[in-house]
Amino acid sequence: MRAIPPPLLTFTDVLNTCVGSISCQTLTQNINAINPQLNNAVQDFATKAATADLFKIQPFTGGDDDIVAGHVPKKQLKGLYTYHMVPARKPARQYYDQIMMQAPLLICPFCGFGQVTTLDHYLPKAKFPLLSIFPKNLVPSCADCNKGKSAGIAASKNEQCLHPYFDQGHFVNEQWIFAQVIQTTPATIRYFVQAPSHWSASDQARVNSHFDDFKLAKRFSIQAGDEISNLRGELDIDFQINQQTGVEQALLKKCAGASLQHKNSWKTAMYQALASSNWYCSGGFK
Repeated sequence: MRAIPPPLLTFTDVLNTCVGSISCQTLTQNINAINPQLNNAVQDFATKAATADLFKIQPFTGGDDDIVAGHVPKKQLKGLYTYHMVPARKPARQYYDQIMMQAPLLICPFCGFGQVTTLDHYLPKAKFPLLSIFPKNLVPSCADCNKGKSAGIAASKNEQCLHPYFDQGHFVNEQWIFAQVIQTTPATIRYFVQAPSHWSASDQARVNSHFDDFKLAKRFSIQAGDEISNLRGELDIDFQINQQTGVEQALLKKCAGASLQHKNSWKTAMYQALASSNWYCSGGFK
């Protein structure tokens, strides 16, 4: 997970721009009439996000035609996003694009390597329709993270995946993603979570939930496989110069560089594991 700054957009601006593009006067009036409920939902989100308690927000369990507030059914609240924020021709698309650009180099903050192509509703709009266009509920995401994330919602703090806007600090500054070298031909990498023991039990559980929800073990392993193939020729030169020590030093240098950028990237864990493997450094890389 990569921490990124939350969007500075105000919910009022996004809401007013979306509503301003609605052609149906009755729908416009109905949505304007539930401004108190929309603002209460936004405030509740902000309050609970600050303490990692978003799981406490009650989901809406009705169908698309069921009323969420006032005279507005779920499908029309979802439509604010789908029909009035996403389409390129709509005025509110400017906010969609601004949120996308929150991710540096358009790298997905959930996995740390995918290319951002869409926005992910941290709390899904199907179950939290009042938050469908709230900027801090919208996170830049790659397609794999957006589509591959578990469809369920967290029932406890332990089950909450990390939120790139709010979960920073030790989640970013301390290592919790590690890897192990498997002695195959070519070598393969197995990724796992090992959270620091001084973390709270809920924080330890949350990084495991994040790792599982976004299927990072398999996806990281695929990335590592490609990198290992590219390493062979380079490490062969290091081996010819200084044997196993040369390979270890080269990998430790790469690990240090990757760690300075992101302690919990697949690269940091991979280089760390490769450098500590006597089998790999003594010739297993060939």
